[in-house]
Amino acid sequence: MIKENFQISHSLAQVIVDSAKEVIGKDINFIHLDGTVIASSDQNRIGTFHAAALQVQEKGSVVEVLGNEALKGERKGINYPVVIDQKMLGVIGISGDPKECKSLGFLLTKITEVLIKEQVIKSVIHSVDELRSSAVRMLIFENEKVDAFTNEHFQQLQYELEDRVFVAIIHLQGLNNTSSLDAKMKEILLEQGINLFTYLFPNRYALIINESQYKIILNIFESNNSFKYMNCSIGIGSICILNELSKSYKHAKLALKYALSKKVTVCIYEKLDLEMIMENIDFHIRNDYATKLIGVLSEEEINLLHTYYDNNLSLKKTAEELFIHKNTLQYRLDKITQKTGENPKDFHDTVKLYVALKLQTL
Repeated sequence: MIKENFQISHSLAQVIVDSAKEVIGKDINFIHLDGTVIASSDQNRIGTFHAAALQVQEKGSVVEVLGNEALKGERKGINYPVVIDQKMLGVIGISGDPKECKSLGFLLTKITEVLIKEQVIKSVIHSVDELRSSAVRMLIFENEKVDAFTNEHFQQLQYELEDRVFVAIIHLQGLNNTSSLDAKMKEILLEQGINLFTYLFPNRYALIINESQYKIILNIFESNNSFKYMNCSIGIGSICILNELSKSYKHAKLALKYALSKKVTVCIYEKLDLEMIMENIDFHIRNDYATKLIGVLSEEEINLLHTYYDNNLSLKKTAEELFIHKNTLQYRLDKITQKTGENPKDFHDTVKLYVALKLQTL
């Protein structure tokens, strides 16, 4: 039974939105009962007013927006009441053509219901697995401080949490997380001394690990064949104090995104530099900058620049890797200069081109 004063936190709402977006593939909004968008896959909508949510609350049912209504903050889409134990906790909506989105509504509401009910088990624990999952979710998503309740969790788990910890996220390729696969992952984590973790719909695990285990765990992630066999990508967040775990989780997500884009097994947030800065630039600005600088280049020319930078601007090594003569490479670089107005052999110009390539791959 849900507690009378239970409310969806911004962090939990964002987890719901991100999970639904990954499965459904459309922009998702989570709206508070006062009409404020508290989480969205479109960051520009967070904090804005959504009038259709008030209609959902008033009617207690689904509200479609066809695009011709004059309600504030609306876009075409379909909005559903989020109801647990007969209590409305908010409104969640899919942006797009209502006719097309309607078929996704059942899946959206089920994802939302599952994630909220997992969060609600804080007060009713039935197993060690639920205990472990509840502790992780409280610390990461609710920014709960370690108190008598959470200490009891750790005592039952026979786990001592240090003052400084970090979050890691394991991403399994594909969406089919079968029960046997889940059992295998749990077995691997426990074997490595990782006692605090939870499954995140649809294909991820969030881990909380003590600072004293940092170097050991990194070595395990990078060298243990079990993780390679499971076809994982892993993002490692920053080390932080307990009440900043949500920040470490955010950093782990950023590192994981980079690991997935580069198709590497492990990426460590602390080793990200330029990518970290660029990731925080608005998507539209990133896209406009990359298009302006390298939008005129062919795929072959883009690949040439990547090879050129991978070889630290060495004409000799780049030509050898591309199996072309050095003079041919010079000619192709000159063509890039003519097209873009930026010379790859000039320090200031090549920095601009390099940044544009990085922005294009984020």
